[in-house]
Amino acid sequence: MLRLAIRRLLLILPTLIGVSIVTFLFLSYVPDPTDDPALAVTPSERARLRRERFLDLPRFVNLGTRDVRARAAEAMRAIVDGDITQKAQGQEELARLGGAALPHVLPALDSLAPGPRAEVALALAPIGERMGFTGERLSDPTRAVAFWTRFWDDRGIEFRRASVRSAVRRLSRYGSTTRAAELRELDTFVLEDVLGALEHPTDAASFERARALVDIAAYVTGRDDRIAPGDDYATALATVERWGSFWMVYKNDFVTLDGPSRFAAIVLETRYGKWALGAVTRRLGVGFDGKPVLDGLTRRAPITLTLVFGAIALAYAAALPIGLLGAASRGRRRDGITAAIVLVFYAIPTAVFAILAARGSHGHGLFLPTVVLALGLVAAPARQARAGLASAFAQDHVRASLARGASRARALLVHALPGALLPVVTLATLEAPMALGGAFVVERVFGLEGLGAATVVAVQSRDTSWLMAVSIFMAATATIGVIMTDLVYTTLDPRLAQSILRQRPRT
Repeated sequence: MLRLAIRRLLLILPTLIGVSIVTFLFLSYVPDPTDDPALAVTPSERARLRRERFLDLPRFVNLGTRDVRARAAEAMRAIVDGDITQKAQGQEELARLGGAALPHVLPALDSLAPGPRAEVALALAPIGERMGFTGERLSDPTRAVAFWTRFWDDRGIEFRRASVRSAVRRLSRYGSTTRAAELRELDTFVLEDVLGALEHPTDAASFERARALVDIAAYVTGRDDRIAPGDDYATALATVERWGSFWMVYKNDFVTLDGPSRFAAIVLETRYGKWALGAVTRRLGVGFDGKPVLDGLTRRAPITLTLVFGAIALAYAAALPIGLLGAASRGRRRDGITAAIVLVFYAIPTAVFAILAARGSHGHGLFLPTVVLALGLVAAPARQARAGLASAFAQDHVRASLARGASRARALLVHALPGALLPVVTLATLEAPMALGGAFVVERVFGLEGLGAATVVAVQSRDTSWLMAVSIFMAATATIGVIMTDLVYTTLDPRLAQSILRQRPRT
């Protein structure tokens, strides 16, 4: 039995991956709020919102990944060959790409004709200003070409990942305005290492390191999102999280994809890949509220799980005596009365019980909500237990025990009950997903901060990270429930152990 349990546990990961793919596929077809024509935003703002929600990416495979090299080349073509609008867009894009584009733009200047070369050189003026250069050498066509050519000859060697990485390490370790200024002079080329070194502030030293790195990132990108000296750790952490979200969206605009990184981008630069990467590296991703999903699950899941499994435990604890009573008095009046009462509990919606109970409730505990949820779960196991026990009484071994003088109670509890409980245990495995909807209703009525309210908000805002996390969490719970079911089977009937061991694991 231990071997089967281990095999089943090893299958949890591929099972959850499969569940995540199927769930993500369905969620990807749900209309996004940013696609609503009634949304009062400009086309550029709508494009930004779509990109930040990864709606501009394919679902699972991306064979057309674009890095800073491709974007810089497109911007140069727009400046050289485009119309007025395209030239303006190319200039704006080149300025946004910043220093990260220089290793791909400056070496290509010599291959351009004098006129287009001057146009591209002038488009680099905003980058030069951010790097600390001013004057006519940036705005005069002839001087701009000469300046950028000389700049690349003199300082092109500084645009190397190893040297930037070393400079970021020195800044993080020792700090210095001079070191920070050196990094600013390389503009957006430093983003990969600066944001890669960014950590959650936990003490004064890490707070200052994060503040210095965020200042550089804010300066070179123009995003006014900084950590002020007087901010507390929670505010600083939120800022770091926002920069992590920014880098998740725009990383490929500032890095070059070569070899393994380009191959990995085929999967990672997709909607599913972005979600999976965020789930692994950022505590199940960041929700619509800007906070890690894992933090929300950790806070809310205990309430919902207590409701669900507490209600299942109460319902089945009540269902077994009801089933025993029904089997023992089958065909009599009390059997009919019991069945009618259970059917009434099953027919009345959980919301009705919850509203009635909430009116007379003055406490904020979980016991009453759990009882309310349990009322709607009693019918199915009670019916299953009654049918199983009634069938068990007709079995030869039960009749033989009665013939040998065993009392009816002993025959019921010792010989009939274990076999009759097997289908009840199977039913219990399926209860949690079915009880979850009722738990959401009960949480809403009693004002409990469980998974229900957050899930409703996530559905309205199409918060994929939260919905995926809840789906996988419930799938993991159901998978563990299947494993526990097999353990209970062998406890109730040891003869089933060998047959369970020989069967193929269920996924």
